[in-house]
Amino acid sequence: MRLSLLLITLCVALTACNTVEPLPTLAPKPPTPVVDSFQDDFSKDLGIWQTFVEAKAAAEIADGHLNITVKEPFTVSLSIATLNLNDFDLTVVTTQTSVGTANGYGVIFRYIDNKNFYRFDIGGDSKWAVSRRMREQWIHLSELKSSSAIKPNPASNTLRIVARGDAFEFYANGTLLDTINDSNLPIGRIGLFASTFDDPKTQVVFDNVKVVKP
Repeated sequence: MRLSLLLITLCVALTACNTVEPLPTLAPKPPTPVVDSFQDDFSKDLGIWQTFVEAKAAAEIADGHLNITVKEPFTVSLSIATLNLNDFDLTVVTTQTSVGTANGYGVIFRYIDNKNFYRFDIGGDSKWAVSRRMREQWIHLSELKSSSAIKPNPASNTLRIVARGDAFEFYANGTLLDTINDSNLPIGRIGLFASTFDDPKTQVVFDNVKVVKP
């Protein structure tokens, strides 16, 4: 079943204030029990990731990738998996296939609902940030900054998150970007996303998602 998920219009970049509520047109699938390991190369649709096609955005599994396209400025599109995780070591290969650098993309984790989750962003300009959305508020856990470890567009970047309890490690292409502690969301689902700011369109393909116990 193809599900239409979350389109979030932002008031400013990355970890925005006064974010308009996500607009799900169908309820997401219920999460699976907590898993210890998982791997998906997107060679076929396993029914785990939410896919949709809408006027503003799309998320489709095709050609061995999860392709997320955003078609309007200041919009975020998410594809949430049914996987429920507490402690995990996750890697994913990301490739921005559109031009432009005024964008963001990356990993959602410990997702409870559209008001409670963590987000690890990178962008085509080599910047990155980590934020928490909780009770309809955005909190910066790591401010937006540049890193030479993140390859600017056009390029592929391998992202990694290691979560042990309230301790998180964030990597890009094997380089540790930061270690952050936050105990607000102990368990939840994972997801992938792409977003636009000034760019009118962004497309990102995701591949080789791997999850193991840390």
